[in-house]
This record gives sequence, structure tokens and C-alpha cells, in this order.
Amino acid sequence: MALDKFVDYVQLWQEKIFLGEEFLTWLWLCSEVDNNFVTQKGDNYEVWFENSLRLESGQGPTKRSVTCQNSNKDGSFEWAEAFTAVKMNKKVINARLRVRFEEREWSLTLPSDTLSPKSIKLLAGVDFKDENDAMATQAGTLIDRVVYFMELTQIIETLLGMFLKIRLSPDWAKEELPRLKGWISRWTGNED
Repeated sequence: MALDKFVDYVQLWQEKIFLGEEFLTWLWLCSEVDNNFVTQKGDNYEVWFENSLRLESGQGPTKRSVTCQNSNKDGSFEWAEAFTAVKMNKKVINARLRVRFEEREWSLTLPSDTLSPKSIKLLAGVDFKDENDAMATQAGTLIDRVVYFMELTQIIETLLGMFLKIRLSPDWAKEELPRLKGWISRWTGNED
């Protein structure tokens, strides 16, 4: 009985894995267009993709992937190769990104198959000061890091919820998809 439920879960996961790919692709393109996401509660999240994107299309023997590195010396990012890959129906499956909320900022890797952040670095907004009681400081620092990790996870869940809301609405085909396709076309120099 338990094995049947596990097999059902794996099958459902395989059928819905495209949502993570679409979410990361949407997040990347929206971050390039808008750079910030305002939630219904009024929270403002800034998201930008750093120097690495992995895109993929197809399955099995037809699977094709490309990793795009952004190595501009001046700190600006140009994703010409990645935009071309998206134009060829590749979807983002892994990305290095940065998220800012209020005074806190994280750097992380986000894979599309699990949407579980990896290689997380808290970059700004927290001051872990040394105090006299080293044990209390270590415990406090650990608790703070767990709280900030949970906050980052909540931000990703909120962004995913924003994506799903628009993805499942008629606005996706009427407004969002044409907006994103137009933006990609401008970058690739191929207006459709």
C-alpha cells in the first residue's frame, strides 16, 4: 500500500515538474523587466539573477541543455545566449539569484525540480556581533540563521503563489505571456 502511494507521488511530481521550470523562467524574465514584486500585503521583494542560468528542453534522448554564464567585468548582466535559449523553448532549470527584502539580502541557487534553495548566503541586513558569552552568541546566531532561512523560504513560496495565481488565470494567455514573449523578442532581435 505504501509503495503504491509513493509511486503515485513520483508520477504526480513528474507530471507537474514543468511548473517549477515555468516559475523560474517567469521569475527571471519578470526580474529583468520589473526587478521587484509587490505582494498583496504590500511587501516588496527585489529579485535579480546573478551570473549563472541553466536552461533545458526535451526529455530523454531529445534533452538539450545549456548553461549560460554572465561574465561582464562592469557588473552588468547580458543574457543574449539565455534569451536565445528561451526563444528555442528552453526553460530555466537552475539559477543563481539574489533576493532582497527590507534590509536583508540573500544569494542562493534555486533548482526548478524542488524549488528548495541551496548554497544560501545571507549577504546584508544582519549583524552577528561577538558578545562576552560565546555559547549564547553561537546559539543566537544559529537561531537567527534559521529564522532568516525560513523567511527566505516564505519569500520563495509567496513568489510561487504569485506565479500560480497569474499562470492559472485567463490573464496568463491574454497579458503575461505576450508581454514576456515581446520582451524576449526585443532582446533576440526577432520580433514575432
